[in-house]
Amino acid sequence: MTKLGFISDIHGNIDALEAVLARLDKEGCELILCLGDIVGYGAAPEQCVNLIREREMHCVLGNHDEYVTLLMDPRVERLRDEVRHSVAWTQAQLSMDNLKWLAKLSNQIDAELFGLCHGAYGPNPWAYCLDEETFKRNFQHQPCQLAFCGHSHKPLIAVELPDRELPMVDYIRHCKVPEDNKVMINIGSVGQPRDNDPRACAVIYDADNRELQLIRVEYDIEAAQKKIRAAGLPERFAARLAIGR
Repeated sequence: MTKLGFISDIHGNIDALEAVLARLDKEGCELILCLGDIVGYGAAPEQCVNLIREREMHCVLGNHDEYVTLLMDPRVERLRDEVRHSVAWTQAQLSMDNLKWLAKLSNQIDAELFGLCHGAYGPNPWAYCLDEETFKRNFQHQPCQLAFCGHSHKPLIAVELPDRELPMVDYIRHCKVPEDNKVMINIGSVGQPRDNDPRACAVIYDADNRELQLIRVEYDIEAAQKKIRAAGLPERFAARLAIGR
């Protein structure tokens, strides 16, 4: 096993998902793993879940994936109005078979070479790994040397250093992954990037050489926006795709 592709936070954006998968296939990825939030916000949740399942991807549960499997749950009732609207709409679009499949996803996957989670390790699995303090709390619970997450929609790498109280956090570039320190790689978002770059985002990891590569993929943003508007979903969900935040 050499080249691995990592995707996350697709959020019902089939146009972005198809473009990213085509790129990962072209790059020769032997396995593609999904770090959750297949659905939510976007207008093609059923198509996205179907494609993930057709590709038989290993996948962890995201918070939006969980929301759509809950009914009259306080966690959903506390969400913002526009997100609750998206959850209800998405539930109605998904087949019962796909809802059951989402409900069976695990919060994390522990593989031989790395771990996978959606948000973070620890008591709050939906924590946003964006800053040094959050990554520090994550490392206190992270059971493996190397892990991958999503959730924040921003591609970052964090490294725990023995001579520093807080971990080093930086934007992902083409780099070698350290072997002796705990590392968490936040792989960004396929379907709704929030790092001021509207292109779809994914990560390729060469496991043999421990090399990490961030990829950005152009896709038909206008087509994705049209689907959102036609579905009657909040305009903000469509508008933000063009600006990447």
